[in-house]
Amino acid sequence: MSDFTSNFWSVYVAGITIAGIIGCLLLLWVSGKTKAMTDSDNTTGHVWDQDLREMNNPLPRWWVGLFIITCVFSLAYLFLYPGLGTYQGSLNWSQTDQFEREVARGNEQVAPIYAAFAGKSAAELAKDPQAMAIGDRLFMNNCAQCHGSDARGSTGFPNLTDGDWLWGGKPEQIHESITKGRTGVMTPMGAAVGSGDDVRNLANYVLSLSGGPHDSVRANLGKPKFAVCAACHGADGKGNPLLGAPNLTDNIWVHGPGVESHVVNMINNGKTGVMPAWESKFTPEQLAVLTAYVWGKGGGVADAAAAATSKAGAAAADTASVVVEGGVVKFFFATGKADLAPEADKALADILEGVKAGKKAVISGFVDSTGNAEQNAELAKQRAIAVRDQLKALGVGEDQVELKKPANIDAGADAQARRVEVSLG
Repeated sequence: MSDFTSNFWSVYVAGITIAGIIGCLLLLWVSGKTKAMTDSDNTTGHVWDQDLREMNNPLPRWWVGLFIITCVFSLAYLFLYPGLGTYQGSLNWSQTDQFEREVARGNEQVAPIYAAFAGKSAAELAKDPQAMAIGDRLFMNNCAQCHGSDARGSTGFPNLTDGDWLWGGKPEQIHESITKGRTGVMTPMGAAVGSGDDVRNLANYVLSLSGGPHDSVRANLGKPKFAVCAACHGADGKGNPLLGAPNLTDNIWVHGPGVESHVVNMINNGKTGVMPAWESKFTPEQLAVLTAYVWGKGGGVADAAAAATSKAGAAAADTASVVVEGGVVKFFFATGKADLAPEADKALADILEGVKAGKKAVISGFVDSTGNAEQNAELAKQRAIAVRDQLKALGVGEDQVELKKPANIDAGADAQARRVEVSLG
């Protein structure tokens, strides 16, 4: 610690710098005064290749002059500006002060533009084309590097369009996240859980909460171990926005795919995620516009009442169902689930008749464009297999079923995307 609390290094750096400049001047002076031994022809006596001789001429005056000017300039610069350890220079200049002055000058120039947005709510700003155009520029220049130009995030960086918010999706919560930053910490829990098998069992139980691929036997064994996680994630695993603890039931994984190896690694090693604070860079008006832009990407909630209404509506709509349209059976699935609707057998009646007549049952699975692409693709596969297994259970042979990838597998970002279609081919 003494290296950082004493002024030794400051004095050391300053001394080396000044000694270097003075040494250059002394070298120049000595070289100008010292005369080498020369022959009568003004050479040093050194000869190469029989006729190439070293002359004993003085340094050109223009070169000496530039050398002296450089040294004098260096001394003047170090007197005026920082460069000698902790000495700030007589002008008291700093990069930070210059940056802040330039930022302040820029903010003054754009203040009239932002004045039009003063006092508006996030909902009002989200409907203002000019505000959203500015918000888009702010986002692209400062946020897209992590969250992506489409705000859908990537591994380690949350998707801002899917309605899943670690710290809450209301405007004031988003504003606080942007302004103050966030630090999410998942502490290593392997030692608290127990042996390696205990960790694997717990990982499978966690995966079972969201309907992800898991070993049901291990999941049952791991359920009691979830008690060590409940303090943050809740007894039901639905998380806690006050702590930034994620919902483990929605099959959305920020730091990697929802597979056993990933969850085991998280339990054993933990994870720390940092969202930097932007309060020092943006003005309050810019923060308000950026908040409205992020909120308006589709995942935010307006207020407690709106959130409750939205949640209730989503709960009602987020269930498995099946419809038959134009001879095509469409199975819709709950978020993160691969369970078929109870009316599956009845809906497949015409398909079964067609198979008996010699046709094939063609199954196509579609993918939700929000969330982790790898997880979505795996879930779509599970759903298609669930439909295939249902047909097999109804007496359809495996050679009478064809799994076909649709021309446009990305079906959007709502319930329509979470579907599997069955037709006759």
